Amino acid sequence: MRDDTSWEAQVVIKNGRSDAATWRFFGAMVLTAAALLVSSPVAAGLCASTTGCSLVLDAGNTGSGFGTGDFGTVSLSLSGNTVHVTVSLASGFYIIGTGFPGSFGFSDSLGGGLTIDNFSSGAYSGALSHATNDLHFDGFGFFNDAAATTAPSPGSVSALSTVSFDVSGADLTDVNQLVNFANPAGGDGAVVFVVDAINRNTSGAGAGNTGLIGATGISRRDAPEPASLALMVAGLAGLAVVRRRSGIRQAA
Repeated sequence: MRDDTSWEAQVVIKNGRSDAATWRFFGAMVLTAAALLVSSPVAAGLCASTTGCSLVLDAGNTGSGFGTGDFGTVSLSLSGNTVHVTVSLASGFYIIGTGFPGSFGFSDSLGGGLTIDNFSSGAYSGALSHATNDLHFDGFGFFNDAAATTAPSPGSVSALSTVSFDVSGADLTDVNQLVNFANPAGGDGAVVFVVDAINRNTSGAGAGNTGLIGATGISRRDAPEPASLALMVAGLAGLAVVRRRSGIRQAA
C-alpha cells in the first residue's frame, strides 16, 4: 500500500498550489532571468566581463565608403596587468598605416603612460600613450592611445588581416579601462576603437578604398557568462523535478 504522506506523493503545498505548478513557475522565471543576463550588458562597462571582451568592428568613417556592417572583431583578454588585444578583420580587409597616429586607436581611463608592445608581426611597431586625448583619427574623433605607429602601406604584401599586441600598466585590472569612447567624438559617430584598413575586395561598399573602421561598443558574446549558465542549469533542474513528480503521480 502506498504511503500518501511521503514527499513523492505530495502534489499540494501549503498555499494550495501544486508542486508541479510552482516548479514550472520557478523554472520559467529562472530561464527568463538567464536570457536577460545573456542579452543585456553590465552597467559597469561595455564589456560584461572584466577579464575578456570581444567587440564588433561595425562602422566605417565617411571617407572610406565602407558604410556599416561586420568588418571583424577586437578581442581583449586580461592576464595580470596586461591586456592582450587581437584585431581580426573580415575577408579582404587588411590593417595598414596611412598617416593616422597609428594603425589602431583607443582610449584608456588611466591617464595614459601605458606600455604597448609585443606585436604579432614585425611589420607593425611603435605606440603612443598620452595623458590627454590628442590623437586624431579622422571622422571618429580623438583618442589618447595609438598602436602600430609604423605599419605596412596600402599596397604592401606585408599587410595582415589579423594583428595582436599587448597593453600593460601597473593599474590595468579591467579590460573596460581600455574601452572608452573617443572624446571629443567625430562627426561619423562615437566609437571605442579604430583600425586603419584597406578594402582589397573587388566589389561591395568601399571596394579598393582605404579608411578607418570603428567599433561602436557592441560586444560579441560567443557563450553565456558563468552566472547565466548557472541560472539556466537551475531552471532546467526545476523543470526536471516537475517531470519526475508528474511521473510519480501517474504511477500512483
